[in-house]
Amino acid sequence: MTRVAFTPEWVALCAGVKPALRVWRARRWIAAEAAAGRRRGFAIEIADHDAERAILYVAATPADARRLRELEAAIAPGKGAGAARAFDPAPHRALGAALGYPPCCVEAFVTRIARGVDRTSSGANAHEDFVAVSTARAASRRLDLRCNIFAADHAPGWVSHVACRFDCPASLAYADQVIAAFRALDPAGVVELNRALATAVAIEPDGQRRAAADASPAACVLAFDDPP
Repeated sequence: MTRVAFTPEWVALCAGVKPALRVWRARRWIAAEAAAGRRRGFAIEIADHDAERAILYVAATPADARRLRELEAAIAPGKGAGAARAFDPAPHRALGAALGYPPCCVEAFVTRIARGVDRTSSGANAHEDFVAVSTARAASRRLDLRCNIFAADHAPGWVSHVACRFDCPASLAYADQVIAAFRALDPAGVVELNRALATAVAIEPDGQRRAAADASPAACVLAFDDPP
């Protein structure tokens, strides 16, 4: 996995580009990361996710961090949309807005959730990463690495949301701000991360990430533009 001195999402938060964070972390790391957030003056909330992971919410005030946790609790993560009549997009939209995600990307996510995150537009079953990637790929005129959060080596992306398309203007504008803040701290890290994000990757229907050369016929292959 690519190693960089800082993660883009934390740099974005500390630089004021992003209003809040929501991150999954292994339980063995969550306490240390929460402590690091508190040292930087942020408020922290932690919610259980499963036996191995927890969700860390980081915001400017305790009320903001608590609201993030409450919004996600209302969504019941991991349970899907359920019956169509029971699906309420409001908390999804509110959580996306509170995390600073572009409205167009939030709406694309809401559409996938309403249909079922593991169902393609044609009704086939697939891993939610494959569904998100194939949907965004179909809507894109070009594939910009700045919108890539699906690196083969699981490197972090410049954005922390699934872009509605890989050339989403709002996502690219946000990514440029994060890159500028990151470059001021770690210029070499920008080059390294861009290299990882520019590498072609195949997302299989079961969610596995492979080198493009090893893709199955059913995979969605992403070949990105050169780094900006």
